[in-house]
Amino acid sequence: MALIEQSLRQKLDLRLSQKLALTPALQQAIKLLQLTIPELQQEIKNELMENPLLEEVRDVDEISKEDNKSDADRGVDLLHEQELNVEEFFRDYFEEQYVPKNRNKEFYDSEINYENFISKKQSLKEYLEWQANINIEDEKIMIIVKQIIPYIDDNGYLKIPFDVSKEYSDILDFLSDELNQERKLIEKAIKEIHKFDPTGVGATSVEECLWLQCEYLGLGEDETLKSLIFNHLQDIASGNYETISRSLGIEMQKVEDYINFIKKLEPKPGRKYSSEVTNYIVPDVLVYKIDNEYFVELNEDGIPGLRVNKRYAEMLKNRDRVEKETEKYIKDKLKAALWLIKSVHNRQKTILKVARQIVEKQRDFFDFGIEYMKPLTLKDIADELGIHESTVARVVKNKYMQTPRGMFELKYFFSSKISTSSGIDVSAMAVKEKIKRIIESENKKKPYSDSEIVKILRSQGIKIARRTVAKYREEMGIESSSKRKIL
Repeated sequence: MALIEQSLRQKLDLRLSQKLALTPALQQAIKLLQLTIPELQQEIKNELMENPLLEEVRDVDEISKEDNKSDADRGVDLLHEQELNVEEFFRDYFEEQYVPKNRNKEFYDSEINYENFISKKQSLKEYLEWQANINIEDEKIMIIVKQIIPYIDDNGYLKIPFDVSKEYSDILDFLSDELNQERKLIEKAIKEIHKFDPTGVGATSVEECLWLQCEYLGLGEDETLKSLIFNHLQDIASGNYETISRSLGIEMQKVEDYINFIKKLEPKPGRKYSSEVTNYIVPDVLVYKIDNEYFVELNEDGIPGLRVNKRYAEMLKNRDRVEKETEKYIKDKLKAALWLIKSVHNRQKTILKVARQIVEKQRDFFDFGIEYMKPLTLKDIADELGIHESTVARVVKNKYMQTPRGMFELKYFFSSKISTSSGIDVSAMAVKEKIKRIIESENKKKPYSDSEIVKILRSQGIKIARRTVAKYREEMGIESSSKRKIL
């Protein structure tokens, strides 16, 4: 019996250590996925300055395919020789270098002038409202979610307003009372917000915020981690590691591993949206049409190729000549270099997959224009690619696509659906365009009211409420019929 227990404990310990070894890479991949091209360039530049094991590939043509494979094998072998728990992480690692692929420069260099594009940073509440519009099909829940979003503070927490905080002990009771909605509907709406990006948004406490991030990272079954977050954050802050070790019955090294992981989580998921900055727009994706086919490529101009510095890495093979402290430093930096290389590769691969799906789903838009835009949600793309909805949200946020029809933010291609009499759903974007064209063609001395626009759309088979027409009109900056009237 004792042998069985010992065997089980060893297996559990191995699984835990593998998860914790994987987590920094996963966290880095998530971080890189959200960056714009200029931000990614700066991040890589910082890493190149801080990590001597990482170097830029100066001349892509000098690197042969065979060299790539041997370097990758050498990098992974060096790590395996040191008995690190990274087997699972490097299982699908096929290339050590990250080398941007060549693209059709002749076609694009004459088409794009990036310096003319600027973008204002989106606020947290705007970003959450956009996700609500795209993700939630139940209109009643979507309305409640939008009513809840104003109660989320700049750090991403769901808070009871200070002036009534003494009257309510429970956020659910407050929202139920304030919004005049059933408690169970409020709970359902908050669960929808918890699915949004940034992960952890809509939490009511630091503990809940951190745990939502753990669940997203696939660690929701780890009871030790859960106990640390919900019962021992104060001990972590005070450095009482021995207290934690005794309380949870785990070794000090394991305690330190867990705490190092927890410290990498984001306790204030909304703070990155708090500052207003203006960014130059550089398209992440390039779309061009040849012989009635659309081709999608990444814009990798200015993203350095990366590889491991062999001279430093091979010092690990001569451990007898290297001091223990130096060996550990090189080993840590080698692992960090390989993690970054893989994370950049995964970022590019994921963006490309999402962009190709968008182009495939919105082929009619690219062929015929905005009136042919199809309804598309984050879930549609996520299900198609087998990834999480919040991952798609990170991909499309602040990413741009240069197309034969112009430059578009990836978010532009997502919109909710509106039913038609034919049973075929149409995109809200397409309906907006129809409303715009109806108004452009109206008699300016007797402009259409919102109710008349509803009748015209229904004659075209589009079922829509008057308040929805008013909402779309206002979103397009079009005034009411009384103000459009020319005497």
